[in-house]
Amino acid sequence: AKINLFIIISCSALFFFLFYLGGHAHSICFKLLLGLAFGIVMIPVYSLMHEAAHNTLHPVAAWNIFLGRWLCCLFVVSFNFFRHCHLKHHKKNRTDEEMWDLYYEHQNKWLRYGNLYLMMIGFGYLALWLSVILFAIAPRLVNTRFFKKHTEIKGFLAGSDDVHKVKITQVECIIVIAFQVLGLWMINWNFSLWLIFYLIHGFIWSSQNYINHAFSPRDIINGAHNLKIPVWLNLIYLNFNLHLAHHQNPKI
Repeated sequence: AKINLFIIISCSALFFFLFYLGGHAHSICFKLLLGLAFGIVMIPVYSLMHEAAHNTLHPVAAWNIFLGRWLCCLFVVSFNFFRHCHLKHHKKNRTDEEMWDLYYEHQNKWLRYGNLYLMMIGFGYLALWLSVILFAIAPRLVNTRFFKKHTEIKGFLAGSDDVHKVKITQVECIIVIAFQVLGLWMINWNFSLWLIFYLIHGFIWSSQNYINHAFSPRDIINGAHNLKIPVWLNLIYLNFNLHLAHHQNPKI
């Protein structure tokens, strides 16, 4: 718990520091470089969000939720919705409802290609932005037929229309939006800088999001990989690459 708190404080400090530097930067190249650094900082942020979703970020439940919500404000997603989707992932992993990398003979090959690669270049992350906006202003639209026509999205959304869950998610999304507005105020409403930072982060996260599962066995528990990475890089990923071990025991 102490290590997790130290990393959260460090990432949070770097988050604000990079925004501060970006707000005073004039060179587009320097802004892009800061955006890359921002995307790297957000990798451990996601790893710790993931821990919070499994109630292992902090042994005290209230602190686990609070810290999870704080990290999700940085990431731009509701913690309640993120946890709901992630736990669904553990139940539906490698089933027909979550099979991004494969397609059946009766399915359109090119639509399935588009499904995978659009997700991997950033649309998966932009979908989280959309969920924040919709839950904040019109939560009923989230579970409409328009979104449920997409097989994988339908699998994630199942059960998210519970009245109690929707109320919590709506409040969290309003807080996330307020936090991001505060961030824009801190950088003098420099929306282009904000967009550079978050689009680079979104691309980095989306491009690596399915590597842990792609072409693994069609097995809910064993459908994942333990991937090798250099020791120094593990300081950023925080063992997230040992994904098969995690799916075999989600408390790890």
